[in-house]
Amino acid sequence: MKFINAEVFVDGKFQKVDFEVKEDKFTLIKDGLTSDDHKDCVDCEGKLILPGFIDIHSHGCVGYDFISANVDEIEKMCEFYASNGITSILATTMTIDPEIHKQAMRNIKEAIDTKVKGSRIVGINMEGPFLGVDKRGAHDPKFLMDIDNNFFDELNQLSGNNIRIVDIDPKLPHSNEFIEKYSDSLTVSLAHTSCTYDTANKAIESGASHVTHLFNAMNGLHHREPGIVGAVSDNDVHAEIICDGIHIHPSVIRLMFKAESDKLILISDSMCAAGLEDGIYELGGQKVIVKDYKATLEDGTIAGSTVNVYEALKRAIHFGVPKEKAILSATMIPAKSIKAEDQIGSIAVGKKADFVILDQDYNIEKVYRDGLLI
Repeated sequence: MKFINAEVFVDGKFQKVDFEVKEDKFTLIKDGLTSDDHKDCVDCEGKLILPGFIDIHSHGCVGYDFISANVDEIEKMCEFYASNGITSILATTMTIDPEIHKQAMRNIKEAIDTKVKGSRIVGINMEGPFLGVDKRGAHDPKFLMDIDNNFFDELNQLSGNNIRIVDIDPKLPHSNEFIEKYSDSLTVSLAHTSCTYDTANKAIESGASHVTHLFNAMNGLHHREPGIVGAVSDNDVHAEIICDGIHIHPSVIRLMFKAESDKLILISDSMCAAGLEDGIYELGGQKVIVKDYKATLEDGTIAGSTVNVYEALKRAIHFGVPKEKAILSATMIPAKSIKAEDQIGSIAVGKKADFVILDQDYNIEKVYRDGLLI
């Protein structure tokens, strides 16, 4: 199948190129196919084509959560993600009773092994329980714990070794030893911490290469105490950013994209209310109130978001982020952060044929995963 006459996002910019898909891969990209090539063509005149979006940090949507969903419910979630152009997802767990966490890993493994419909689950983001109590956010403090290699190994084994990101507070005992042990095989992210700039730098020197939801659940940037934000600026690491206009003010989003756009990853950090209306929900066993699409615990603590990455992308552009930078932060940069850029994240020969066809106003018209219309 060939797709012609669209403005295609290739190599970080929109270009008037045509491309061919065979089986599940992009096999040809060129300035213009010859008339002899125009068999089995899809004419995309006036359309935009983007790589499939990637969300590496989402807890749930449409009433379900990866920490408690069975395989059928996970499939419903993945179908919702795919309908929004999100073709790859990291199933994100959180701090919970250890036995529930273990069952979640089994369920996600089964969903991966059975290849559920919709968005492709490329792995797991384990957010908790190795987090700081003082910056716990919506994580239940009674289940937080110090770093425990044996518990992590058990969870990873139950998941089928599918954990791609593990989040830790670098202030916890033995954090640097943990980072040194695991950072070659997966991405270690600094999260839910009041650590200083120096502590963050030591963790990065040990092998941490990622920061979870920048500005949220950490100390703010101060001119004498730059904290993790300063460490991100000074090091070759990736940093997630929640672009819903609630977690971070649009001015700060613009500032960070001007300063560090090649490091930023748009995430949803969505909870089960994403895709649904205001109401009462649950996250990690705790009551969550959603009003005007803002999710909070009963004490007012923000408890994840109700957006998805496609909505976050549109909001970033609306806030004034250059569209090319926003698109890269929803496609190629998250792929790099989990060492999957050779498979997904861009429209390039040999990569998975994941792409989204949109109109000029960024309204989704069609979504393809592995070369097949979803």
